[in-house]
Amino acid sequence: MSIEAHRCNVSGCKGFIVFENADFDSSHPPIVNGEFEFDNPCCTECGKEFKVVPYYAVISLDEDGNIEDVESACITEWEKRERQRQFDAETDPSLRIMNFLVERGYTYTVSDVIANYSRHQEIGCYLSYTMKDCIDNLESEIKSLLREIEA
Repeated sequence: MSIEAHRCNVSGCKGFIVFENADFDSSHPPIVNGEFEFDNPCCTECGKEFKVVPYYAVISLDEDGNIEDVESACITEWEKRERQRQFDAETDPSLRIMNFLVERGYTYTVSDVIANYSRHQEIGCYLSYTMKDCIDNLESEIKSLLREIEA
């Protein structure tokens, strides 16, 4: 299996065009509406449809039917963006903290982050660089969990 990723060319869109290209037969490409077309994937965020044509180029047609090139992207960029979208979509503060820890590769638990935050607020103790990163980026989630604990 071979997966390709390209950045969406819609202004302001952070999405990707992702498709599997392992089974493309370049010697007999399918013809769709009179044009050679291997696949027609959509952007992962805005939903715009694209065409994968021979030579593995991904193109976009503007409203006048003119061809626009689409910038190639690394699959790890797409994977990182998908993790960010998952984090942004999560509403449970505990899961948001856990997703952040996994994304950063930290070995803390949610309770470690809450305990360090509370201790730092009470006595102003030292925070490691990585714990400070957690607290700086997750303060609203930590406060939300502390309100739940206090209630």
